[in-house]
Amino acid sequence: NGVNGTLVGNGLSQAEATTLSKNFSDIKKELNAKLGNFNNNNNNGLKNEPIYAKVNKKKAGQVASPEEPIYAQVAKKVNAKIDRLNQIASGLGGVEQAVGFPLKRHDKVDDLSKVGLSREQQL
Repeated sequence: NGVNGTLVGNGLSQAEATTLSKNFSDIKKELNAKLGNFNNNNNNGLKNEPIYAKVNKKKAGQVASPEEPIYAQVAKKVNAKIDRLNQIASGLGGVEQAVGFPLKRHDKVDDLSKVGLSREQQL
């Protein structure tokens, strides 16, 4: 075939060219089997739900609505974590008992005389 001719033309023996060509063919078959003919996987354009909704649905094992794409779901989770961190930072959520004092946001420091002192010495 054409591949063999090219390989032989590049200095391989006919036997080497045939083996190499067969290996490529086997690899291609294996990939097609594993990927389910990947090239034809999303050839419907956007007629149906977008591909990320399909992927998300498969991962979660539930129906993912096209109205809520993956980035909206991620944004919700990120915002929930940010809210939780803000709650912790403001001393709510039972954290102050564990730490021993409420966590405070840093104020602007004009007086550097207390730098390096422990918390008790600063107070």
